[in-house]
Amino acid sequence: MRALSDYRLADWSKGTPLVHGIKRARNVAIERIFRSLPARGYDAFMADLTARRPDVLAITIAYNTPWVIDVMTQITPPNLAGTLVVCDNSRKSAARREIARICRDRGVPYLALPFNLEHHPCRSHGIALNWAYHNIVAQVKPRVFGFLDHDLFAIEPLDFAAQVADQPVYGLINQSAWGWNLWAGFCMFDRAAIAGLRPDFNNDNPRLLDTGGRKWLRIYRHFDRDRIRFAVGRMQELHLPGDPRALFVQRVDNCLHVGGASFRDGDDNKTKLEDFHRAVVRHLLSGGTLAELTKRPNERRVA
Repeated sequence: MRALSDYRLADWSKGTPLVHGIKRARNVAIERIFRSLPARGYDAFMADLTARRPDVLAITIAYNTPWVIDVMTQITPPNLAGTLVVCDNSRKSAARREIARICRDRGVPYLALPFNLEHHPCRSHGIALNWAYHNIVAQVKPRVFGFLDHDLFAIEPLDFAAQVADQPVYGLINQSAWGWNLWAGFCMFDRAAIAGLRPDFNNDNPRLLDTGGRKWLRIYRHFDRDRIRFAVGRMQELHLPGDPRALFVQRVDNCLHVGGASFRDGDDNKTKLEDFHRAVVRHLLSGGTLAELTKRPNERRVA
């Protein structure tokens, strides 16, 4: 919750600080319980991951959408300077089975997380990130680690270590009147620089900060924001060769972001988006270039 001095008289008259305090206590309890739950296959997963000796670790939290993991595990590993790991937070058993198969076929380390107690998307994502941090990152101790959204694809070289070589954190900034944080779908960290600050990847609704917002109190407020480089988010118009139709897609640095892929059930554009992004990745994997897909330099910032 926000500092008590940040609440206005109207907030106090409505009991807003008390409500925020109660919800925070509830969220802490749920997160602590979830973090302590065991994951099936954890020992074998950790043995495999430890044997790989990852200096740079990139973790994605999968959620009910096998096709994005299928695309991600094709295009991201060749472009990533590090080891990609998939932690499955899916609520659907069929999705977990398919995602596990995809990762197994591609040689990507996979771990099915415990069944998540949270239904709210941001809180579910946040406690899954905390589980991964405490049970994987803190145990393996890579020099650099970060998180990538499951529907964000590294279509060009992506080097976590280079981005935090001269600063402790890097990612796409999200800010409000009460603080700032890095978007949980594209964030990377010098592990040693933040380990003692007790990272918390939960959201902070009272501060209007999305997943990862709790790190404002734990980490980000200790840094000089003016001395930190941030990722660039923008919309870019792409078209497929021989197809006059174009689609505006979100770019985050060298990555392509579908956006909300898990929450498009019943959306008429869902199949179109999947087909388009699959076609883009096929084009790139076959030796094509991104420049060939650029219709015109008509971009606007979204960060």
